[in-house]
Formats: sequence, structure tokens, C-alpha cells
Amino acid sequence: MTSRSRSLPLLAMALASVAPTTAKAAEGNASLLFVNGTVLTPQGTAEAIAVRDGAIVAVGSSADVLKLPHAGATTVDLQGRTLMPGLYDMHVHVYPAGQAKLACKIPQGAGAPVIFATVKACAAKATPGAWITGGSWVAAALKPGEQTRQLLDRAAPDNPVMLDDESLHSVWVNSRALQLGSITRATANPTGGVIDRDAKGEPTGVLREAAARNLLAVLPPVPIDQQVAAIKAATDEMLSYGIIGFTDAAIRRDGAEAYARFAATGGLRQYARGCAVWGPNSGGSEGLVAARQDYSKGRFQLDCVKMFLDGVPLEGRTAVMLQPYEPRHGEHGSDGTGGENGLMMVPPDKLNAAVTDFDRQGLLVKFHAAGDGAVREAADAIAAARKANGWGGQHHEVGHNTFIDPADVPRGRELHFTWELSPYIWWPTPITSVDIAAAVGPERMKRLWPARDVIESGANVVTGSDWPVVPSVNPWLALETLVTRQVPGATGAPINEGQRITREQALALMTRNAAAEMGRLDRGGTIEVGKLADVIIVDRNPLTAPVGTIHQTRVIRTYIAGELVWSSEGNPKP
Repeated sequence: MTSRSRSLPLLAMALASVAPTTAKAAEGNASLLFVNGTVLTPQGTAEAIAVRDGAIVAVGSSADVLKLPHAGATTVDLQGRTLMPGLYDMHVHVYPAGQAKLACKIPQGAGAPVIFATVKACAAKATPGAWITGGSWVAAALKPGEQTRQLLDRAAPDNPVMLDDESLHSVWVNSRALQLGSITRATANPTGGVIDRDAKGEPTGVLREAAARNLLAVLPPVPIDQQVAAIKAATDEMLSYGIIGFTDAAIRRDGAEAYARFAATGGLRQYARGCAVWGPNSGGSEGLVAARQDYSKGRFQLDCVKMFLDGVPLEGRTAVMLQPYEPRHGEHGSDGTGGENGLMMVPPDKLNAAVTDFDRQGLLVKFHAAGDGAVREAADAIAAARKANGWGGQHHEVGHNTFIDPADVPRGRELHFTWELSPYIWWPTPITSVDIAAAVGPERMKRLWPARDVIESGANVVTGSDWPVVPSVNPWLALETLVTRQVPGATGAPINEGQRITREQALALMTRNAAAEMGRLDRGGTIEVGKLADVIIVDRNPLTAPVGTIHQTRVIRTYIAGELVWSSEGNPKP
């Protein structure tokens, strides 16, 4: 089935109404009715649905649904609003996102003076010697020579400081943090990491990829109750945006037990998949793979392995590219290139063997692959697994795909893997229009995030926010910019406008396609009789509202299996 044919049922949502359908078996009273609205179904738009025991038992007109037995049922009058399938975020970092809400938060795109003032204010509230952590900084907002450990030393002379960048692939630290991590002039770059240095060979305070590993080892442990609170804060925020399922793309030792506790007690409302980190930057988290059943509780399943194949195509130039990066201009990231073509994290022979083994065990492998070289490496590893194990393994996921060589676009369908796109940062921002553009040059920018190409190839395609790499988990930003490739509001010049897709295609990525990738298309992803009532009420129809207003969509209520799990009544808007 091609992606075009997969999109056609969703296209019908905007064009047709549906005849009523009801469940024939297990007849009884409906317990929940939604009436007088616009219901988005694969067959077109309906007015109402009926739910019994968490499952949809009827879809049709309000008059027909109200004729069904429903004594004692709760009836929700939609008042013309839209009822649609709940959304999925297939790449999120829940625990760090929750932590970030309580950390030292740097305003997005802040320059050196604002960062200095922010860290100084955080230090004033901290006890001497306590770590100050937070983020996120954007390299493009800093002038050459500003990003030094000495700036943070002046802001927090009595505290170690570690600030994440916007990609969570680099950190900026002060001298006290370097000392605690035993990082000096004599420290060699670790495998899979780079220590940025000044003209005299001294560490600048910027550590890329695995170079921050020593610091993570000396950070004080976070109490388990605080970890659970962070997970709850992040998942509650996702519910407020209508996100009813997600993949946590990097589960490490720190946070895994909290996930299990939170899910076991029923606190986790969403359907969640966790990916245990494997490889040079795992921090010992590979052991979670063998112990995965101990952590799979409630709606949380730790059945996925995360592999970082490269970094990011920003000023550090750690994403693996098939062709060399552009020549440097200025002082950004001196001695931080990671090589002319990027920083390969895992040798191909080791990678192929590991992917083949995980595939044999039935585990899903989720790759971080930003550069086109890393994308090819991931596809080659999946090909090796298919050759060794046959075609019965998981539908592995190649994530981010900032750049994909055109020759590799058909391989998703050919090798039965899923493309996972990151559509929350591709409108003009310092990340794209400055850092990425300077690193790869204008010709390769024409191939940035090729959403249309991979959809039209016939492969399964999903989306993930990568929150808190992006400042908001808001999926409506992604839905709009997938369609426009412009600044939210549909203004300004588009980025790679040839890769625009339709609203129906964009919605499918976040609902039907994602549910299929989670292995639950029989239970969710669309509004149909027999599926669970994983639905949201929103204030506009995203298929017909003015395209520049989609990002302003507000969720009124979120239901999972017919249970109300979030309501805007009494809660602040996100």
C-alpha cells in the first residue's frame, strides 16, 4: 500500500459524512455519548459516537446515537466542536522535560548577557557547592569568544554549572564543574565525544556528546520521589495537548525506576514505550535491556533499544554526513568538528551485530541519525538484520533524519522500517537558518527534512517532538509547519517548500501511523467501532481551519479508553 492510498481515508474526513455503524456483539447500555459535533473518522465526518466499557460501539448522527440504550450514561454535548483521535509523540524525553521545568531555565535564543544574568540569579538561590543545571543555549545567539567557562565562573563562583544546549548533545560548564569531572588540558577526547579547546589547548567549557560523561558520573542522585514528580509534570503537560501515547526515546538508569513506580500505580495515563540507551553514551544503561520486564508496568513497556549513531549538524558538526561539512568561518566550536564528516558513534561491524541480535530478540531499535551518513549506517544495519533473521522482526525506527540521501529514501519501504521526523524546529530559527545552514551549505539545505519524499516512498512515517530539545511539546505547531514549512502563522519564507505535505497526511503521521508503529492500530489511531475511545475534543477542525491558525488549536478534553484524563476546565492553558 502506498502512502498516497494510506492518506485517502483521512482525506475523506473533510469531504463526506458517514452512515451510522454500531457494534453487534456484547450489546448493552452505552456509558458515554459524544453528540452534536464534528467527528473525524476514516470514512468522513460524523456527528456523534457512543462508548461502552471504554470502547466505541457506535459512530453516526446524533439522532441515531441517542436512540441507542444509554440509561445512566454521561452525555457530552460537543456544541459543534471537533472530536478527533488522540495524538502520539514518537520521540520525547519525559524525565529531562520534567526536570527542566524545575531547573535553571535559559530563555530560548538568549545571548551571553541574558545567560549570565540568569545563571547568576539561579546561583543566588542555590546553596554553595550545589550543582546548577538547566538550559538551553543556542550557539548561533552567542558571539565568537563569548562562550567560555570563565563567563559561568563569574556568574556562579561558588557552584558547579552545567547547561544543556538546544539539542541536548552539548553542555557548557564552568571551571568548578570541569574540576569535579577531572577534565583538564591533558584529558583526551573520549570515544564518541569532543572537548572544545581554546587557542592554547585549554578546555573552553563546551563538551560535546560523550565528553560530558565524566560530569554525569559526579552529579548527585535525584531522589526517587522527585523523579516521579518530574515524570508526572511532563506527562500531564502532554495530556493537555491531546497526546495520548508516546515513545520515550532515551531511558537511562536515572529515571527508569521512577517510570516503573509511576506506571505501576496507574499514574501514567498514556500508552508509553521506553527505549533503553545502548552504546558509548549509555552511562551503563545497557543493563536495562536484560531487565526490561522488571520495568514494564501498567501502560509503560520498555521494549525498545536506543542507539545514537551520530550527533547533530550544528556548530559542533557531529552529525555524520556523506560529504564533508562546509569550510568554517569565525571561531564557533574551535577544534570541535568531530572530523570532516562528523562523529561516528558506533563502528558499522559492531552496530550490525548488535542490531541483528536485538532484532532476533524481537526488540525494536530506534536510531538517532541526523546526518545522511548516519541514516545510511542505520539502513545498512537493518538490512544486515533482515538478511540474518528474515522479515518477521520489528519495524525499526530511524529518527530525526535531518538529511537523507535521495538514494536511501526508498529503503524505508524496502526494508520495512519507519522514518521518524522532527518537525518542530524546521521553520526559520537560529538552529536551522544559522547553525545548520552554515555547517552544510545552501545546496544541502534544499534537502532538509524531506517529509514529502519519505511519505510518497510508501514507508511508514511518524513524528516526534524531541522535547525538551524544543521548548514546547505542542503537537499543533508540528501539524501546521508540516503543511506550511513556515513560521507558525504561515508567514515568512518557507524552508524547503517542496517538502510540504497535506493536512490529512500530517494528521495521519500523528494518529494512525503512530498507533500502527506502537502495535496498537487495532485499538487506536482512528475513531471506529471496536476501537478504544482514545479521543480529544478541540476548539477547531484542523482539516478545515485557516492553516495559519492550526498551531493555536486548544484541547478542551482528553480521553483515554473512554476515561477523562485531562480537561481545560479548571486548568491553565499550556
